[in-house]
Amino acid sequence: MQLLKDYLGKEGELSRLIPDFVSRPVQIQMARAVADAVSEGKNALLEAGTGTGKTYAYLIPLIDSGKKVIISTGTKNLQDQLFFQDLPLITGLVNGGYRTALLKGRGNYVCPERLDKSLKVISGNSASGILDRLVGVREWMSRTHTGDITELSDFSNDAGFASMITSTRDNCLGTSCPRIGECPLYRARNAANEADLIVVNHHLLFADIALREENMAQLLPRVETIVVDEAHQVPEVARQFFGDRIGSGQILELARDIKRELFLLGNDDRELLASTEQLERALGNMNALVSSPNEIGDLSGWLENQGEASVEGIDLALSDLMQGLEVAAIRSQGLHHCLQRVNRLADQFALLTEPVPLDQAHVHWIQIYTQGFVIHVSPVSIATELSVHFSEPVPNWIFTSATLSVGGNFDHIRESLGLEDVTENLFVSPFEYEAQVLSYVPEGLPQPGTDMHTRTLVEILLPFFRAGKTFCLFTSHRALNLAGELLAMEDDLFVLSQGQLSKTELLERFRRTPDCILLATQSFWEGVDLRGAGLKCLIIDKIPFGNPDDPIARAMMNSIESSGGNGFMEYLLPQAIISLKQGFGRLIRQESDAGLFVLGDPRVMVKSYGRLVLTSLPTMNWTMDQSHALEHLRSLTKKEQGSSHESVGN
Repeated sequence: MQLLKDYLGKEGELSRLIPDFVSRPVQIQMARAVADAVSEGKNALLEAGTGTGKTYAYLIPLIDSGKKVIISTGTKNLQDQLFFQDLPLITGLVNGGYRTALLKGRGNYVCPERLDKSLKVISGNSASGILDRLVGVREWMSRTHTGDITELSDFSNDAGFASMITSTRDNCLGTSCPRIGECPLYRARNAANEADLIVVNHHLLFADIALREENMAQLLPRVETIVVDEAHQVPEVARQFFGDRIGSGQILELARDIKRELFLLGNDDRELLASTEQLERALGNMNALVSSPNEIGDLSGWLENQGEASVEGIDLALSDLMQGLEVAAIRSQGLHHCLQRVNRLADQFALLTEPVPLDQAHVHWIQIYTQGFVIHVSPVSIATELSVHFSEPVPNWIFTSATLSVGGNFDHIRESLGLEDVTENLFVSPFEYEAQVLSYVPEGLPQPGTDMHTRTLVEILLPFFRAGKTFCLFTSHRALNLAGELLAMEDDLFVLSQGQLSKTELLERFRRTPDCILLATQSFWEGVDLRGAGLKCLIIDKIPFGNPDDPIARAMMNSIESSGGNGFMEYLLPQAIISLKQGFGRLIRQESDAGLFVLGDPRVMVKSYGRLVLTSLPTMNWTMDQSHALEHLRSLTKKEQGSSHESVGN
C-alpha cells in the first residue's frame, strides 16, 4: 500500500518529523496486515517483536480507515503515552478531522460530591495535613480540563486518600448525584461517545463486556474495530470480570461512607456507629487470618480449615448494619444509598463464602493483598465467554503484542481467547540479537525456586554486578528480598530494590545512576522501557513457571488432562514462556543497544522442554562459560565508557 510507504518509508512523513525515526520493512508489513483486517472486518493475531514499531503500524491504517475504533492498552501509563504523544502526531498527518478521546475507569477521576463531603468531614476533625491536600485538589479542580487525578499525583500507594476524592461503582450516586453536571467521569464518557477513536485500558474494556452480559448499562460506545495492544494480558484480565467477586476494600469503603454520612448528620446515632465499627473489626480479624500478600489460595480449603468463624463475624456485622440502616436511611440520600449497598454486599458475601464444591467449570479462590483480600468465583476457562464476543461480525478484533506466540505458533493464545476464524502473523523483531546479545546460563546452580538457588546465583554473579549496569528480575518476592539482603553486605555495590520508592521514582533513579543494580519482580517484568539508561546486563533468576498449586492453574491443568492433554505442556509452560519473553524484552530497546542476558535456570539446557523455551526467545548465542560471559559484559562497559570519553573530548 503506497499510503503506508508515504508515512513509514525511508523518505516518508515520519522520517521527516521524527529525528531518530528508523524505517523498518517489518513495520510496513504489519501496517498492511492491520489495514487488511480492518477493510475485510476479520479478526487478527499479530505478534510484533520488540522494535517493530507496532503503535504507528496500527494507528496509521486505523485512522486512515475513518472507522469508529477502540484501542485498549495494558496500563494507564500506556494509555497516556498513546493519547498524548502518538495520536496527536498521527492524526495530524493522516486525518486532521478525526476525533479522539481518552477514557479511564472511574477511580481515575475526581468525584466532586465525595471531595465536597470529605472536605466537610476533615474540616470538622481538624486533620490539617489531609485538609491541606483536599484543599489543593479543590483548587486544582478549578484549573483542570479532565479531572484525571494522574495529572495531580501518583496515588498508586495512597489508596486511602484517593478514596476520599474518587468514587467506585458501589458508592457513585449516578444520575441522582447533585453534582453530576460537573462530574469529570461523565464528561469523559460523553466525549468518548462523540469520538471516532477512544483509548481505554483492558480493565475498562472487559468491565464493559461483563456489564453487557448482565444486561446493564454499557460503559463504552459501539464501534467497528477494537485493537487490543499488549494482548497477552487479556486472559488474566478478562477472568476477573467473568464470574463474581467481592473484596474487603468494597466492604471497608461502605463502613467509611456510613461514618462520613453520620458525621455530617452530627454523629447522633451511636447504635449505627457501633455496628459500623463492628464491621471494621470483623474485616480486620479476617485480614489477620489470611496468608502473605500477593498469594492466591483455594478458598474452600481455607474456609474448612480456619476461616469459618471470621466469615461468620463479617456476615453478622453486615446483618446488624443492614438493620440499623433500614431505620436511618430516611435521614439522607447518602445513607439511603448505603442501605442499598449493604443489602447487595451482604448477599454477595454470603454467596461467595459458601464452602460448597463448585462444578468443574468454575474455581473458588481468594487473592490476598497487603491491605486486604478479594474472593472470586471464576470460570476455569474464559474461552467460551469471550468467543461469543469475538465471533460477532462487528466489531472486528485485532490483538497485538510482542509476546503472543510460543515456539512460533499461536495455539496457546488462540485457544485461551476462544478465537476460531482468525488471521495470524508473526512479525520478527528487526534487532540483530545474535550480534547484540550474549546469553549465559550459570553452571552448578541448585534446584531453582529455593533459597539455596538464590544464594548461589548471587554468589556466582557478584563479579557481574561489578562489571556493568544490571537489572535483576525475580519470580518471587522471597527471592528478591533474599538477594537484596545478600547484596547489601557488599559495600561497593549501589543497589535499588522494588519497594524502596514508587515505581516511577525507582526507574528514574536507576536511569541517572551509573554502575547501579535494580532488583524487581512482578510489575517490572513488562511495560518498563529502559532505553537510554545504559543497561548492560539483564538477569532473570529462573523460568517464571506459575505455582501449580494456584487454584486457577490447577483447575486449568486438570481440565486439560481430563480431556487427554498435558497440563504442564499446554498451560503451565506456555504461560511461563510468554512471561519470560516479556522479561527478556527489557534488555534491547533499540539498534544501538547491546548486552548480556543471564538466565539462572540450568533446566533450559537439560530438560526436554528447554528447546521450546530457547526457540521461543530470539535467536542468540548461548554460553555456560562464566569467564566468557563476564569478559563480554566488561567489554560492553568499556566500549560505552570509551564512547562517553570520546563524546566529551569532541
